[in-house]
Amino acid sequence: MNITKKNIVLVGMTGVGKTTIGKVLSKEIKKKFIDIDLEIEKISNLKIKDFFLTYGENEFRRLEKNVLIEFIKKNSGYIVSPGAGILIDHEIKKILINNCICVFLNIDIELLIPRIIKNLSNRPKLSEGELEENLKQMYIERIKDYKKSHITINVSKLSVSNAVSKIIKALKKYEDQ
Repeated sequence: MNITKKNIVLVGMTGVGKTTIGKVLSKEIKKKFIDIDLEIEKISNLKIKDFFLTYGENEFRRLEKNVLIEFIKKNSGYIVSPGAGILIDHEIKKILINNCICVFLNIDIELLIPRIIKNLSNRPKLSEGELEENLKQMYIERIKDYKKSHITINVSKLSVSNAVSKIIKALKKYEDQ
């Protein structure tokens, strides 16, 4: 299946399933998968939560930006899973929208809570304060950027395989336009 030679970048809230869906999608359409957070962990020798604690969010965003831009410049035809806040940066947003196919994985906020609670210690921006309020505020801050994506798939009531099927159909339709 030759859907696109461009990188396909999955964007959306933390816990939406970018990594899980990305891995399955990459197998289905025979493209390589990269998780930017894992690349940062390899480079820094730190888990993301430890990187945040040691260096802070600003340094994380700087490194995330550099890793992603460098990757996009050198590679094409990958499924890419960046961090949930990647589109906050205007330069990255412009690069991704102009050079990749961005797929926004949308989800009802209340469905994120049980997913995130299981792994809250690895979500440094959400581990303090009221989880539901933090998620809602984060969603409000990010939704306008997520909506600039080329494709939007609501994964709220979808299994991983159904989400992947919908993404593949949407990618084919997008390419046909």
